[in-house]
Amino acid sequence: MTEIIEAEKLKQMINKIETIEQERLESSDLLKESFNEAKSMGFDVKIIKHVLKLRKKDKDALAEEDNLIDLYRGALGI
Repeated sequence: MTEIIEAEKLKQMINKIETIEQERLESSDLLKESFNEAKSMGFDVKIIKHVLKLRKKDKDALAEEDNLIDLYRGALGI
């Protein structure tokens, strides 16, 4: 009897993982489409990706990073 229960749990887990993988593929396609749309509107996709990374950071950490970048750029005359 436990073999039947375990097999059913395994089937449920496999189905769950397959569903998540399918959703991830669909999300990936939507993301690519959005980047292509942004590019067609004249936006720089590389910069958009950079801005997205910045938006995920803590404000204090971002401010510190900005200060260091300014310091380094100043030291290098950039």
